Amino acid sequence: MTDGRRKRPVLKARELEGQSRQYFARCQEEGALPTVPGLALALGLEGRKQLEGLSAGEGRVASQLRRALSQVEEANIQAAYKRDSGPSARFILQSGFGYTDKPGPGQAVEAIQVRLTGGEGE
Repeated sequence: MTDGRRKRPVLKARELEGQSRQYFARCQEEGALPTVPGLALALGLEGRKQLEGLSAGEGRVASQLRRALSQVEEANIQAAYKRDSGPSARFILQSGFGYTDKPGPGQAVEAIQVRLTGGEGE
């Protein structure tokens, strides 16, 4: 009899690296963009939430998962910019990866200082 809790999958960093490479290669061969749910399924996980939960941990496995998630993010950002640098890029960044164009409550807005120089002679 089980207590209703799910077992954490046993993942090894070396295997994850190989599986994620295979996933990205398959996406490239098929001309498809990699996705977080697609990556999760390719790694034998239940879905996006489980992948994100495991990537929040410590150690080599979590680090490898974060790297793979960054690869998905980068591929989608590049595709969005190639198609349309406006609304679609903003949508993907905000909805899929947590980017925002406005600071949230309690987030300080830092001033950006720009110093212009006259040219080569200075």
